[in-house]
Amino acid sequence: MTLDESEQVETLLLAWHRWQSIYKVATGLPRCDPTCREYRSGDTRLTDQERSEQADAKILKANSEQVEACVDALPTWQHRAAIQMSMTNKRAGYSVFSNPRLSQEEAHEFYQAAKELLLPKFVTRGLIKMTEEV
Repeated sequence: MTLDESEQVETLLLAWHRWQSIYKVATGLPRCDPTCREYRSGDTRLTDQERSEQADAKILKANSEQVEACVDALPTWQHRAAIQMSMTNKRAGYSVFSNPRLSQEEAHEFYQAAKELLLPKFVTRGLIKMTEEV
């Protein structure tokens, strides 16, 4: 794995982790009737920036759902735990979160192995472009 590919994998994982952290479980009754759920009044009053933000949110959701499917398909819980721990620490900016079931060395090894396992899955789903080694 090249440095560029590694950075692309980490960028996708960070975006997925951010998207995953804003997910809220829907409890109780829905806010609207299911037949009207996707109704949107005209977008004529939206500014260009608001349209851009909506498009970015749709892209983030679509990519994050693909990343989540790939992460869920990892072979062991250690890979998933190492990814969660690493992403939480990277978002915090400090290495303060840990897992009592994994030492720091094991977590780093599982994280690197998980990135190696995720790279071909991301490439086949079109989330990452492979770089040619010179």
